[in-house]
Amino acid sequence: QITPKVVKPTVEKKVYDNDDNSSWGDNDGWGSSADHAINEEFKFKLTATLPASNVHVYDYYDKYTVIFNDTLSEGITFDRLDTVEITNGTTSQVIDSNKYTLYEKQPYLTLGIDDVKTCASGLNLNDGATITVTYTAHLNDKAFVNTTSGSSIENKNSVQLQYSNNPKDSEAYWGFTPESEVRVYTYQLNNTKYRDDDTPGNELAGAGFRLYSGKDCTKEQEIKLKKNTTDGTYSPYFGTDAGDEMFSDEHGQFNVKGLDAGTYYLRETKTPDDYNACADKEIVISATHDVNHVSLSGNLSTTIINKKAGGITLPSTGGIGTTLFYVVGGGLMVAAIVLLVTKKRMENK
Repeated sequence: QITPKVVKPTVEKKVYDNDDNSSWGDNDGWGSSADHAINEEFKFKLTATLPASNVHVYDYYDKYTVIFNDTLSEGITFDRLDTVEITNGTTSQVIDSNKYTLYEKQPYLTLGIDDVKTCASGLNLNDGATITVTYTAHLNDKAFVNTTSGSSIENKNSVQLQYSNNPKDSEAYWGFTPESEVRVYTYQLNNTKYRDDDTPGNELAGAGFRLYSGKDCTKEQEIKLKKNTTDGTYSPYFGTDAGDEMFSDEHGQFNVKGLDAGTYYLRETKTPDDYNACADKEIVISATHDVNHVSLSGNLSTTIINKKAGGITLPSTGGIGTTLFYVVGGGLMVAAIVLLVTKKRMENK
């Protein structure tokens, strides 16, 4: 009787989506899609599942090799490897770094385990096992930025598992799993500053703004930004200095590229001469996404209007100002008549 000596592992890639305190149903936790700010760190998870074998297939292999072949889009930068673990039954153990080799060269990330059978004490692959790899990455300035609803393939990331497929020569006959894909989304907020009203030609330059995560607009709530020299937009910044204040350009624009979904507040920090400061503006970016589509709603394009400061307000026709003129004028006329009559009587006497 012929006993098959082949097992077919599977692999799955997940990305972590932080909780945006939203109510529109985005994927909080591990899923096939996420949204993040540019330069914000987040995690990917790769999980290889080695099926159990009741005919002890793994015993035919002198060594059993698996290789995670991970591909990042050009808009995502690998930061660091976090954990490499193996679970056999209910026991999870960290795999020593001398048991695997990590090779990273953008956009490829390869982690190879030469012999899974030696990765943990008491391990029996015939009982089945899962290998989990987590690493940290971030969106960079090449990330595709969504401004409207629609599909996107630019921030696609995938992994494929390469594994031993022949006991006689585990390095000459490889097996390959189908790719597992995830996507990461980020969004752009477009702002235009006007004087008096939003008529074309009324764009106003030189107004200063900062962006906040809370309506109190405190220093602790500020979302620090840096100006991009390539296109004049501003992107989130997680460094230690104060970041850049945004200023409207000659077209009245100051756009923020690479925001996570959530609620934000714009505060005017420098008002152009002869104009009144605007009230704080609430901005909501809501997104529902999956592995190949994102739906956006909220105010991704905002208009901010400054009104002219100072000036004298004249009374309008029919207003109280006109009534006051009538009363005062009538009183003066009565007083003049009284004086005139009194003077006549005095002359007659």
